[in-house]
Amino acid sequence: MVSDTEHDRSLAPLGGTQTLARGLQILEHLVRNPQPQRPSQIARATGLERNAVYRLLRELESRSYVTREQDSTRYVLGSGLVALAAVVLQRVDIGRLARPIMEALEAETEETVSLHIRSGHRRVAVDALASRQPISHKVEIGETVPLYQGASGKVILAFVDAADFEAVLKESAADRPRGQSQLRELIKRARTQGYVSTIGDRNPGVSALSAPVFNTDGVLGALTVTGPSSRWTEDKMQKAVPLLLAHCADLSAALGYVARSAPTDRD
Repeated sequence: MVSDTEHDRSLAPLGGTQTLARGLQILEHLVRNPQPQRPSQIARATGLERNAVYRLLRELESRSYVTREQDSTRYVLGSGLVALAAVVLQRVDIGRLARPIMEALEAETEETVSLHIRSGHRRVAVDALASRQPISHKVEIGETVPLYQGASGKVILAFVDAADFEAVLKESAADRPRGQSQLRELIKRARTQGYVSTIGDRNPGVSALSAPVFNTDGVLGALTVTGPSSRWTEDKMQKAVPLLLAHCADLSAALGYVARSAPTDRD
């Protein structure tokens, strides 16, 4: 039987190809399993030696393709990989189809418009059009945020399946023990209304109005309009709701989505 140490030494002469293949195995496992994973879990699932997994995780972590949870040995996908995904997603059909709609929304609301795509239990900003107002909210392309944070994430969370919904709420409870009942109530309203509006949720002084975008597989992401709370007020957001919902419906239809009955509420 070959020891872990001997196995690690055996990787060196193989060059980059086999190491790349093993690294991709780890990334594919993390994509399929959004819950944080320990190296031992990854080793069992992929069939790789544990020492090799540790070494590859360290390399992937150095490039921000994976990251460790705070005060934990468990790994999740990192910002570097999500940022690469954001670049790719901007070049596929959703970017091409969404851009005219985003331009129309920016012109109609005069506020920043952004497109967010779900990635497991997180969402990533893949495109944004900044408001032309002198003071505006800037959205960072490639920024990745848990689904339980912000209007964009919450409106996506409202339409994921029951298992993912409960898993995300469990993550939220670990990160923010308080506020679970308020989060559940907000999600319940979002399913009924079809949108989320927030003031100062993630960033003080910033208001956001967000609605979901669907494709043939279900909820894909969200279109969000953000601006300073002093200007992008609750009244203005409410007046813009029909406009945003109509644009999201158009984009969803272009992506092949056929509207179904509203999902059953989950308490």
